[in-house]
Amino acid sequence: MVVPAGAARARAPRAPATGPRTDTGPPPTAPPATGSHFVVLVKPEVMTTTGAPEAAAEAVRVLGEAEVDVRRAAVVPAGEFARRGYLLLHYPRLHRLAADGPAALTSAARRDLRSLTGATGTGDVLGAYEAMTREAALTPQALDERCRGAGIHRLGSGSYASVTVLNGRPVTVLNGFLPALAEGYTGSGALVALLECHSHREIEALRGEVLGALHPARAAPRSLRGALGALALSQGIDVSEGRNAVHLSAGHLEGMFQAWRYFAAADGRGIGSTAFGASLAERGVPAESVAEFADDHNLTGHSGETFSPHGATEGLRREDALDHVRAWTAGKGLGTT
Repeated sequence: MVVPAGAARARAPRAPATGPRTDTGPPPTAPPATGSHFVVLVKPEVMTTTGAPEAAAEAVRVLGEAEVDVRRAAVVPAGEFARRGYLLLHYPRLHRLAADGPAALTSAARRDLRSLTGATGTGDVLGAYEAMTREAALTPQALDERCRGAGIHRLGSGSYASVTVLNGRPVTVLNGFLPALAEGYTGSGALVALLECHSHREIEALRGEVLGALHPARAAPRSLRGALGALALSQGIDVSEGRNAVHLSAGHLEGMFQAWRYFAAADGRGIGSTAFGASLAERGVPAESVAEFADDHNLTGHSGETFSPHGATEGLRREDALDHVRAWTAGKGLGTT
């Protein structure tokens, strides 16, 4: 089943009027057991009251041209999306680091952080929400702008650092853009589009060739961010590196959890109803063991190094990602931290 652009367009204006969610409904068949099964999230900055129908339809159109089947489409008010915890669960490590600070970092990210603080001579390292308490008048948008102006250093999957100034003192802030990102889901009338997708192409290729550059203005015109950015510009909607219009699952493991959480779980079905989950079940991996990775808590390897399960499967081909998850659930000296 392929959702036509018109069906996605029709769902958007109905969402606020008909309740917390409108949905094209479950596909008649299970997703193919091969290829990539993932989710595209079209964000509130382009899913405005007036812009949502065209934004949803444009995303479906671009995906279709990129050999991606959109199996199902749902539209949810952005505030409802956040209230239900979907936003936190969509970016679990981004939120954990912003809330818990350096305690949530993996071993490799801690080393990169030490290099950064050593090179810049900064002592304090704060999660974004702790940073918000250090200046009484500081707003999420102001913190975002300050961190982006200072430069954002990637420490690892979902882990970013900026060396900036708070109350006149140099401070390293972790995921300083997160409060502003979360605030973007509170606007009146804003919506979120969720697209359940399948493609014979690998997720890494789709992210590299179809998602587009982080800033929509610099993304290829035929990419998701390029097309949605152009549509937003024509409607007077501001997009930026932080408000970048769309997200595509970063890997097969993350894509499985997102497809399950937004669609299968809402129908009362388990992780095994997703393509990646079904393949893990065929390899003898219990669904309850797989579910332990949903929140992307750190795992510890034989060497004592901690790592992110979602991050460790980013960029991997499907078969390699399956092998990694099977190894982690086979009791190979791993534990959560």
